Amino acid sequence: MITGILLLLAVAASAQDEPDRIIIPHGTHFENDVSCLDCHADVDASTRAEESFRPDMDTCEDCHEVDDDDTCTMCHTNPDEAGDYPGLRFGAAGFGHAPHVAAGMDCAACHGDPAADSPALPGKPDCRGCHETADDYGDCRLCHAAGAELRPDSHDLAWINHHGIMAREDQDRCALCHTQTTCQECHVGDNVRPRSHRLNYAFDHALDARGNEMECAVCHQDPDYCSSCHIAEHVLPLNHSQGNWVNGGDGGRHGLEGLFDIENCVACHSEGENSPTCARCHGG
Repeated sequence: MITGILLLLAVAASAQDEPDRIIIPHGTHFENDVSCLDCHADVDASTRAEESFRPDMDTCEDCHEVDDDDTCTMCHTNPDEAGDYPGLRFGAAGFGHAPHVAAGMDCAACHGDPAADSPALPGKPDCRGCHETADDYGDCRLCHAAGAELRPDSHDLAWINHHGIMAREDQDRCALCHTQTTCQECHVGDNVRPRSHRLNYAFDHALDARGNEMECAVCHQDPDYCSSCHIAEHVLPLNHSQGNWVNGGDGGRHGLEGLFDIENCVACHSEGENSPTCARCHGG
């Protein structure tokens, strides 16, 4: 019996010491035609995320009997500890509501369903709905301070060794912060080879290239990447070694290929009759 009483007293003391929090049922306000600006005045003119938009008692008094102690628990979890409340922690201190409102965006675009009891804070995927990823985090600095740490907690000291696994599982997640240029800075040339690029890959990579060209283009986006190596190593397609590929009469087989499949030709040769490759024989 005594143990039970002591436990209840301990729970009550713990609740008494707990800092007060404000819980506002946004859904109820929405159902009663209360707009966002009715409670969060001037938010549409704000240019800093660190500004507080929490309504004060005077704002609440427009609809509620704030002097009635019996109604305090409608919003306060511990009215006896009521006082100043810290603002929401939002990493992008330079975020401003004003330019988003000026662009015609409504609150629900970032904060979710207005009928929900708790609005959502926008995350990076929400930002990417309008803002494209830029090299060197140029787009991130629109809202994040120049000296702000942008590296997620997951990017620890061992991240460089196992990030490839995460990248293969969800490239879209990587693209929230990184462009292909970011990958190429490390994975250029022979610096870091994918596991598919074994030591003899230079001799049989053509099989993969013909079977899945799009996969190659994930890293090798510039057509010159292929042609520059093939030219330097004097590697030609098989049909280029046939005796009738070029002749002095009707031009040979290469002329027909150029007429009917010029896209295949320009994969290695620059396009057009006046381009350097064609102009060697066809003149300017």
